[in-house]
Amino acid sequence: MQSLFGMGDKRNIVAADLDQDTLKAGTEVTVWSQKVPDDKVLFWGHGRAQREYADAFVFAELLASGNGTGTAGDELSGELVLAITDSQQRRVLASTVFDTLGELADAKADDRTNRPIMAALAPYAKPGRHIEIRIRAASGSDGKELDPSASSARLYYSEA
Repeated sequence: MQSLFGMGDKRNIVAADLDQDTLKAGTEVTVWSQKVPDDKVLFWGHGRAQREYADAFVFAELLASGNGTGTAGDELSGELVLAITDSQQRRVLASTVFDTLGELADAKADDRTNRPIMAALAPYAKPGRHIEIRIRAASGSDGKELDPSASSARLYYSEA
């Protein structure tokens, strides 16, 4: 397969784009999705993995709303999962754990070029399918609701 690093246009995902949803420990909860247009392919990340050439430095500080368990402003814990699903969003065709929410939250305080890199990741999603950001919550975040307006994040996907 050809490398995806030189392909596509970089697209931003910020915390305000995420869905306000309640997390369940050990279960992946979709907090963002994008349907692939009929004339495009989408894939996670953008650019190269080498820090000196990288284009996509990321962070994600995801906080609780105070609804459900926990209190407003609690930092959510677990893993950030990047997935490709079928056209009905019922079956996961590919997924990867990108990083822990704790590591991504800590990256917010780092200089931009010291943050984790979200390089272009294969495979790509074909037209009609979806790409999704999911959170697999740790037990300490069970029942907490994600508050996009209080959270802060910058993640990337590419469109070719």
